[in-house]
Amino acid sequence: MKYWQVVAMTDMEEIPTLALKAEEIGLEGITLGDHLITFQEQYEAYPESEDAVIRWYPETHWPDPWVQFGALAQITKRIKFLTTIFVLPMRDPFSIAKAVSTAARISNDRMILGTGIGWQESEFALVEREFRNRGARCDEMLDVIRLLMTGEVIEYHGKHFDFPRLQMAPGTREQVPFWIGGYSDAALKRAARYEGWVGSMHDIAGLKEIMHKLKREREAIGRRMDDFNVILAVHDKGRTADLYRAAEDLGVNHIYKPAWLDEKGRASTLTLDEKLAEMDRFAQRFL
Repeated sequence: MKYWQVVAMTDMEEIPTLALKAEEIGLEGITLGDHLITFQEQYEAYPESEDAVIRWYPETHWPDPWVQFGALAQITKRIKFLTTIFVLPMRDPFSIAKAVSTAARISNDRMILGTGIGWQESEFALVEREFRNRGARCDEMLDVIRLLMTGEVIEYHGKHFDFPRLQMAPGTREQVPFWIGGYSDAALKRAARYEGWVGSMHDIAGLKEIMHKLKREREAIGRRMDDFNVILAVHDKGRTADLYRAAEDLGVNHIYKPAWLDEKGRASTLTLDEKLAEMDRFAQRFL
């Protein structure tokens, strides 16, 4: 099992120190989320909390993950960087391919594009992106981005993107893995085409059906699960080695420690020293 630390909903100034701590204690990497803005009034139900209320405050920091990761790559040597989740269809594929490939080159191939189609229609409206067809556009964008990041001359003729022969340079030295988030049948099928699936918080009982679906989708296209990545958090009461082993037995090979949250389930006010101490305690138990 490989372990990650979520540093989303954390002050930007703390993230470099947290990244260095992640490298020091032997974590696989760190993850950042993605929002352009936070509305003062919430317009859509948040799917990741029981009360449908977002877990952060308007002033919570959401740095651009690729800029942040590029900077962190300069002060680290080993840890990997994963977005959980970068909202792909809220952008254009060319800007994303440029940002991700640049970060990958800077970091010596330590970037993973964790992506999904998003949930907040009002955020899409701000940047004048269609919300209803975001799944179909995401499918084409993944194709286009992967082609662009080869650094070779390409062309593409799809329903949503159509362009003649062109080249984006430099490409990446190695292929950037795509890990896909989401729970719909379409999202799981999309994930099966690529290198991994990003989940949220699960209990072991609820995880079995999802892993079965992923295995079925992989088998349908002639691919195995032994080279497929699954990352999520397990929220059965308490963290124990037995709990993580149970997840691993189901096919989970990455666990992320969730962002630090307060008693209301919102972004925590823990000090940086308290966060570092908590990371040390986790390492002593599981690494």
